[in-house]
Amino acid sequence: MKKWIFVFAVLYGTYWYASRHYNFSDTLIYAKKNPQASWAPAVDYYVGLVYYQRAEYPKSQEAFTQLLTDYSTGPYTAKGLLRLSSAAEENRDYEVARQSLQRFLEEFPDHKDRRVAEQRLEYIKFK
Repeated sequence: MKKWIFVFAVLYGTYWYASRHYNFSDTLIYAKKNPQASWAPAVDYYVGLVYYQRAEYPKSQEAFTQLLTDYSTGPYTAKGLLRLSSAAEENRDYEVARQSLQRFLEEFPDHKDRRVAEQRLEYIKFK
């Protein structure tokens, strides 16, 4: 029992320290400073997802834009383009949303989400 209390105390202490000394937005800055790191594209993508889930769409759009600017090809490119279009649409930045969907359709013609991208592009085509 003492072991679990100790583990809980250490985890809570770590959380408390990190929440008081680090800002979540610093994560993108850190990833930008370390573009050669293998984890950097994943950080950009997942930070964008967290911001999107928090309904912080401008920050989400910024994270996905950073991902696609720094890593124009890679395992997160297709998902990043779709997520960027969603965040941009929520920000009413329809030009960026259209461009990212068009790029997705051009670069990933056989992707499983192609139909979804086509429907979304048709929906925002004239906005």
